[in-house]
Amino acid sequence: MNSDYDLQRLEEQFSQLLRQHIPSSAYVKSLREKLKKSQIFELRRSFGAILVAGFGILFAGALSLSIAVLAQKARRRLSI
Repeated sequence: MNSDYDLQRLEEQFSQLLRQHIPSSAYVKSLREKLKKSQIFELRRSFGAILVAGFGILFAGALSLSIAVLAQKARRRLSI
């Protein structure tokens, strides 16, 4: 399994190289706050909420339709 060892060694080398380029925690925090306040992320959150609500309504409608069809089939069996 020499290739596994080589791959692991390559990952370690990349990790050591990239460790020097990690942004400071203050920068990350300020960037995160700016992004939270940005309009595009607000639109993204709104779109996600609308999408979840839409799928919920679609699921409830499909469930209601399935129950109605099963109830109608059960009535037909009982009336025959």
